[in-house]
Amino acid sequence: MLTVSSRVLSLSSEAAVLIRGGRVAYANAKAEKLLGADCVGKPVRELFSLEIVEAQAGVFSADTEIAGKRRNIRTAKLDDMQAYFISEIELPPALINDAFLYAMRSALMNLHLSADLGRTRAEDAQDAELGRLLRSVQRDVARIARLLDNASVVRNVAAGELAVSPEAIDLTALCRNTVDAVALLRGDLSFSFSCEGEICLYADRVLIEQLLCNLISNALVHAEGCTRIAVSLVPTPTQAILSVSDDGCGIAEEQMAHVFERFRGGFDLSTLDRGAGLGLSVVRAIAQAHRGTLMLESRPGGTSARVSLARGNCPAALRSPEDETPDMHTLLTALSVCLPSECYDAKYMD
Repeated sequence: MLTVSSRVLSLSSEAAVLIRGGRVAYANAKAEKLLGADCVGKPVRELFSLEIVEAQAGVFSADTEIAGKRRNIRTAKLDDMQAYFISEIELPPALINDAFLYAMRSALMNLHLSADLGRTRAEDAQDAELGRLLRSVQRDVARIARLLDNASVVRNVAAGELAVSPEAIDLTALCRNTVDAVALLRGDLSFSFSCEGEICLYADRVLIEQLLCNLISNALVHAEGCTRIAVSLVPTPTQAILSVSDDGCGIAEEQMAHVFERFRGGFDLSTLDRGAGLGLSVVRAIAQAHRGTLMLESRPGGTSARVSLARGNCPAALRSPEDETPDMHTLLTALSVCLPSECYDAKYMD
């Protein structure tokens, strides 16, 4: 089996290795150039980061640093072996420029104000049908705003201009309060949060909120059959490990290689409301900006996205746990692709 597998991997356009018993059993020419000509026979932990070595899933896609550069690793199972395929992470081209962003946000503001005024008049006139239509418009406004928020991060990363403004964050309170708020908006699903102690993070609060909401949104949109979302935090001496897991259908092995690609699903009318496919790319970019990584694991019965974030020092006093609550408007925008239009009425919008 090793001979057959090695012949197949030798033809791969990517660097590829076979792992057996925690050691490299085979490496193609591209992998030897990347990992060293003597990599065959070496323990996996000498060549790859701890997140990769200790991954529990047989199939996953993750980013890590190899030979001084960020690279993507995806895996496949081959009987008693595991194949690692290693590729460079290419920065996507800028999607939009500042002028486009300004024009779109100005138009959205006007549209939001008009829809909000119309909704108020519909309520005064007790016109239920008009109110329903205007709630749908408000949700579409939020979806476009979310797309622009994510596209802005992609644009800034591509231009090397992603601004990070770190401050002391009570990450435990932020995650707990966010999960509680999402549970109110999606009462049809079960949400849970667990944390091993109180975790302080020195990071950009806005970007971390965007990262967390994108992970939750991704699970709600793509995990077909999902009934439960579990968010957890685990501290290490140097990192905070944030995980968002679901009990949905999982990700097919052949799709794992493409989970970070934009617009992969095409423009089928049946899936247009699922977003543009920027969410995980944005999560990965934000994690990297905080000296962290993103790993996506899938197994029968669900998917888990795990993000490691460098903790750093927290020189400033933390806000009270009650203050670490995302603004409802922020949540309605960040989760707009997975919320019903009923969430965009006066109960939550005002």
